This record gives sequence, structure tokens and C-alpha cells, in this order.
Amino acid sequence: MLKKVICHFVIVSAALLIFSFIGNRVEKLNPIIKAVNDIKLSDIFFLFSDNIETSSEIYIIDIGDKDSVKSREDIASFIEKINDQYMPKVIGVDVFFDSKYKDESFNKKLITSLSMDNVIRIFKVEDDFNTLYPNFSVLPGLDTNTVFKDGYTFGLGNATQHPCIRYYKPTFEIQGKKYNHFSKLIAQKYLNQSSEELSNALDINFEDKLMIRFNTNFSDNRININDSTRYHELKDKIVLIGLNTYKNDGTPFYNNDVHFTPKNPNYIGRSIKDSYGIEIIGTIVSNLINNDHFSHSETFVNWLNWIISIIVYIFLLFFFTTFNEHYVFLKIFIQTIGILLLAVISFFIMFNSNYYIDLTPAIGMIFISAEFIKIVEELLQKLPSYTKNLKNE
Repeated sequence: MLKKVICHFVIVSAALLIFSFIGNRVEKLNPIIKAVNDIKLSDIFFLFSDNIETSSEIYIIDIGDKDSVKSREDIASFIEKINDQYMPKVIGVDVFFDSKYKDESFNKKLITSLSMDNVIRIFKVEDDFNTLYPNFSVLPGLDTNTVFKDGYTFGLGNATQHPCIRYYKPTFEIQGKKYNHFSKLIAQKYLNQSSEELSNALDINFEDKLMIRFNTNFSDNRININDSTRYHELKDKIVLIGLNTYKNDGTPFYNNDVHFTPKNPNYIGRSIKDSYGIEIIGTIVSNLINNDHFSHSETFVNWLNWIISIIVYIFLLFFFTTFNEHYVFLKIFIQTIGILLLAVISFFIMFNSNYYIDLTPAIGMIFISAEFIKIVEELLQKLPSYTKNLKNE
């Protein structure tokens, strides 16, 4: 049996290397492979989770898709008015102000508003021939402060490349300097904590990639920037300013800054994007201020999937060798029980802890190995040396 296992693993290892080599090149060209690879257990978990609640701390101010001059005027007036009358704890402005519009009167008022103590701003991370560099607002007289006031959002992915947003990086190093995620700076300001204090309070390492727990709904906390009748709700709250307009059927009205998330009901193919970037940022902020994040160790999960896959393969190989005549029935039974067991284990851990274990690769191996064993065994049976050794055993 040991020789059989060794022979199988040599062939399987060689096949996996070949498939991996081909897959890495075909994936970019094959939408079917990309769609299948993009399925994760977390998508099913979030899709059926009923733990989604309306945030009591975070409000989103929808600026609409207006021309840049009008948007600048609205944002500046809103910040000035809301701080004068109701003073939110934090105002996060998810809008980048480029150099295209240089009206001095608008810019002066905007600079004054963006410089207020409770305002957090974004900067862009540009890619110049695979070299990343920060691109700050070119508004004259607006000082940058990457420790407390200016954060990046690029970790949410490029909305034009159809990624599913599951993770983010709280901190990121660019050309030897460490920068902070926009949502992290907002959480620090709201809780009045330094980066180190927040890290210790949450017991997480901001150097790690963190998984987003999509458990927050902002539909009741969405306010049009010109709807002053609801401004009183923003006192001592977290206010996020950005594009967040929806149709009556609950789908995004605009295509700008819209992403796929695990909440998407069409998780195979993801034909319709479901969330604006400002909502994802709001969810991350909610995770941070409520200590409601998912912990995830990619190295540990990869090793766990490999170990489970090897055990499953050996287990199925034993049944194939011992109960060959009944293998077709046993294979279906073992696959069904194995898939359900791994899915239940993953969901149980996610529901009852803050740890995420993605056993999707191991579940895939249960499907593949059952058929692969038959193919490998047929190949080995054609080798005289292999059949001779089996007879000697």
C-alpha cells in the first residue's frame, strides 16, 4: 500500500505542477476559470448570514454624480455647516480633488473645510511602470498629514477589473514609508486612539491583511448631501462623504466606484456589482470600532487545506483498493459527507468565533481526487514493473 501511495503522489504532484503552470496563463484569458476561482466559502456565509444590522455610529452622505465644481461647492458647504451646527466626531471625505479645476474661490473654501480637525481625507496610489507612489490632492495650501489625516483606499481593488472585495491592508509601505488605510484613520479619530492603542485593543497586527466582515447595512443611514432635515442625526457620529446613489430596486445607480462583495447574490460570474466603495469603507470602520473583524492566517489555512487534501486522497485510495467493486457508490457517499462536513466546520467556526477558515480548496480536492484516483490507477496498471510489485506484495 505504501508503494501505491508513493506512486500516486508522484503522478499527482507532476499533474498539479503542469495544471498550475497552464492555469496561471489561461486564467487571464478564460472567464470561466476566473469565475470558479473567485468562489469562496465566505461568499456563501455572508450571502445567507442574518447578522446584518444598521449601523448606529456611521452615516453616509451621498454627493450624487455631479460636475466637479458643484461637488466641491456642496462638500465644502456641507462640512462647514454640519461642523458649525452638529459637530460629528469624524468626517471622512472619500473624494479625490485633482488639478483640473482651479477656481480659486471654490478651492479656498474647500481647503478651509478639508483642513478642519475632524476631517479625514483620501489620497490616490498611482502605478507608474510597476512603481507605486502616493498622489495627494493638489489643492494649494492643503497640507498633507499621512499620520492622522490622509489615508489610501486603493486596497479595495480596481473597480474596472472585477475583483471581489474580501480583504484590506490597514497599513501599506510605499517606497520605504508606511501609510495608513483611510478607514483605519477614521476609526482612530472616532475612538481617540493612536495606531498602537487601536492595534492592542483589537489584538490584531496592522501589518497583516485583514478580512472584511460584511455585517453592516447603511440603507437607513444614507442621506443626500442637500437634505438638511436629517443633519441633526449626525451629531457625534462618523460621517462618510462619497457617491452612494441607489435605484428603487436596490441596485447602484452609477457605475463609478462600484465593487463586487461577498454579499452579491450572483456570486458565480458576478454579473452585477453590488456595493459602492464608501459602503465597504463604512463596513471596515464598523469592524474596527466594534472589534468585529475576521482573523485570517493565509499560511495556516493553506497548510490545513494541503493536509486535509492529502488525507482525503489517501482515504479514497484505500477505499478504491479495498472495495473496488463498490467504489462508485462509496465515492458518492464519501464526497457528499466530506463536503458537508468541511462546510459545516467552516461555517461553525465563522459563526461562533472571529476566525475565518476557507476550506474551499480541500472541498474541491474531494471532487477531483475521487476521479483522479481511477485515472492514475489505470495509468499505473499499464506499467509492468508496477503490476509485478503488486503481485509480489
